[in-house]
This record gives sequence, C-alpha cells and structure tokens, in this order.
Amino acid sequence: MMDKQHVVRFFSVAGLAAGFLLPLHVYADPVADSGLHGATTSTPTPNLKNDGEIGTYQSTGTFKGKLPVGKIDPPAAFNLEDIQNFPEERLRPVLNNPVNFEEGRDFSDLLNFQEEQMIHPWIPDFSQAPFLTMRGDVDSSAKEWSFSIIDQAAGAVWTQQGKGSPPQNLVWNGEDQTRGVVAVDTVYIPQISVTNKEGYHRTYPGQPAQFSAIRYTDKGKNIVELSSKALFQDRKTDFTKEGELLLQKVLDIIREEDKLPISIHPYDSDADLARAREQVLAKYFQNKLFIAASQVISSEVEGPEKRGIAFAITLNDASGSNP
Repeated sequence: MMDKQHVVRFFSVAGLAAGFLLPLHVYADPVADSGLHGATTSTPTPNLKNDGEIGTYQSTGTFKGKLPVGKIDPPAAFNLEDIQNFPEERLRPVLNNPVNFEEGRDFSDLLNFQEEQMIHPWIPDFSQAPFLTMRGDVDSSAKEWSFSIIDQAAGAVWTQQGKGSPPQNLVWNGEDQTRGVVAVDTVYIPQISVTNKEGYHRTYPGQPAQFSAIRYTDKGKNIVELSSKALFQDRKTDFTKEGELLLQKVLDIIREEDKLPISIHPYDSDADLARAREQVLAKYFQNKLFIAASQVISSEVEGPEKRGIAFAITLNDASGSNP
C-alpha cells in the first residue's frame, strides 16, 4: 500500500470508419472500485459534451487494486444481403446523372501552401523549345521531304526541307515567320511531306498543339508569355483558377532567374481593359515578391494581330516605361 495522487484524463473521441462513429472512452471510478481504501478526495467528474474535449479527474488517497480501463465496442453491423440486393432505383440516378468537375478543383488545395515554400514542382513547367517534334521514319524510299508547321489559318509559318529520307527526329523550336516566335492560343499543326522516287507525293500530319503559357528567348531576354483567356475571367480583371496556377509558376521562374526589373507587355484590342489588367498584375508581383513598384515596369498596349490577346512578362527588362 502506498499513498499516491492519481490523475486520469477523460477523452471523448469519435472516429469515422465504414460510416460509423467509433467512440472511445477511458474512465476510472476509484470510488466504485473495491480496491480503493482510505480517505479519498476528488474533484467532480467533468461533463464532456463535445468530441475532442479533455477533462481531468484527480484523486488523492490510498490506492490498492486495479485501475479499470474500458473500451466501448463500436455499434457496427453489416448485412451482406442488403449490400448485394441494393435497390436498382437508387443506383440509376447515380449512374445516369453527369458528374460536374469544377475547373482547377484538383489543384485548389495546392495553392494553400506555406509561405516559406518557394518552388511548386507539382505545377507543370511552361512550354519551351522544342515546341513540337515528329518522327521522320515515315518513308524510307523518299527522294525529298519537307517538315512544315501549319497554323490555324492553314498557312505554313515555318518549313524545313531536305533530300532523301527525313531524319529520325524533326523538331520545331518556335520560329514563326508571321509572328516572329510561337504565340499563345494559336493552333500549330506539324506535318511531313515526302516525294518518293516515282514522283508520288504524300503528307503525314502530326498532332496539333495550342499553348496557354510559353517561355522563350528574344534578343537575349527571357520572356514568359501568358494567354489572357487563361489568365483572366472573361471581360474582367479577376484571375481564373488556371490563371492563379500560371502565376504561381511565373513567380517560381522570377525567383529562379533572380533578374529584376520585370516588364509587363499587354497585347489586346481593348486598351482600357488591358491597362486595368496590367495594373492588377503589377500589384500582384509587388505583393508576392515583396518588391518595390519601380521593379515592375509597365509597357504600352499593342494590338493582338501578331501575338494574340496575351501578356508578355520580360525578365531583367529596363526598356519599358512606367506611365
């Protein structure tokens, strides 16, 4: 026999398993236990109402015996016959009704991350050279060949030619004789045309591609170009969910390159909307990168004839002008 002070904590825990709540209660009742002898003082048993609450029961006195600890069995019961003979009328609405997926929902949780996280490897990198590739082993008896990139207007924006059979791999690095360089929201289709020794012509089309975000180098400057349709909601200055993801990747690129200042160059037929969106982007980069307003340079709005409706973000660019 010995004098001790016993402290027993009471937990009210509810777990969810197979659709049933599994309550677990740990209890001690020293007064009812025949093994407790001697004078005993205690505080009232806490009244636990909510799951997760912790109460304390303190008992002081002479203890001799065992401390009972009990676990309530979960009231779980399965009827296999009911599962096998599940009513068909309750299944039909589930099978027949379409399931709607919200755009960007799968990535929404990834945006809520610690501020210390600098890189987001789960967000795919932007497209960059080579933008399109094709296998050239289409006709071993070819006399001559040409590899072309066709845009959505059915015009060839780039062509490579040669004699004999085409090379094993054909690549396009983004040259566009109409736009200067590959542009966002433009459909590009690669195709190989061969002429065999008998003079017959044959064309092999590849899979079309369209880009919402690209990276390229122009005159020694690193440029990230984003589609305004992917970046902003229609006729608004609010970001889309896809746009928030794209901007997260832009922040990663700026941090990796560590080249300031940056310039924002809008291409749009609506100059007022483009300038309003440009201001939103400038504020976004200032807040996220903790940089001064002078480090984000604004540029004049240009038409979408060549680049489409887009925003070009140039790293280490001091050529723009802040209005």
